[in-house]
Amino acid sequence: MKRIFYLAISICLFLTVHAQDTLFQPKITVKWAPTSLLLGGISLQGEYGFIKKSSLTAKIGVPFSRGFHATFDGHDVNMHMKAFSFLAGYRKYLSKQILKGFYIEPFFTYAHHNSDGTGEGTLDGQQVTMDFTNDYNGVGIGIQLGSQFIIARRLVIDLFFLGPQLTSSNNNFRAIDRYNYAAWTNIQADEAEQDIKDFLNQFPFIKNKADVHVDKTNRTVMADFQGPLVGIRCGVSIGFAF
Repeated sequence: MKRIFYLAISICLFLTVHAQDTLFQPKITVKWAPTSLLLGGISLQGEYGFIKKSSLTAKIGVPFSRGFHATFDGHDVNMHMKAFSFLAGYRKYLSKQILKGFYIEPFFTYAHHNSDGTGEGTLDGQQVTMDFTNDYNGVGIGIQLGSQFIIARRLVIDLFFLGPQLTSSNNNFRAIDRYNYAAWTNIQADEAEQDIKDFLNQFPFIKNKADVHVDKTNRTVMADFQGPLVGIRCGVSIGFAF
């Protein structure tokens, strides 16, 4: 008799847990994208499922200083980057499950990147130390393809693997020789212009796109770009469902 009683209790507990699993339908996810650290930001993402198969998404990237290396005139340069970003989207899932499966997501995005560093070289035999600053702003739209998984009811893995986007961009780069006082000669100005072009070619989003100008009197090289850029958004985020 006791065995029958315990068996009945076990079946009831199993059915209760199974019913809870069946009834659990998450409406909110909170996620973090570790790949954002590569661009100098800490990215936090939120998602709200407001009707079946649909959700609204938002992402904010908080600036985080990240170091990276480049070369100038054959010498190593230590650069630092920080980025702020924002994204808002409307996500449509193609599966029958809530906030799970393959999705299509039109989105709007804004990004602001700052970077700076110092490099050493020579201009016509004269030692120079150049201070670099770069400021980028971009507003864009795109459409994201991806797939989201919810494991053990709570753990969320979001793979956004293909997101073509078109961005209206504005980029301003400055390289200034602050430690010499005489104006550059024509030879030094020509060398500085070529050195900066070689330096900028290390960065795909500026490479061959910026107009380079030299101010000999103020020992400054300027490289500006304004116009459309085409890019691809991809990565992974992890978090929890509620």
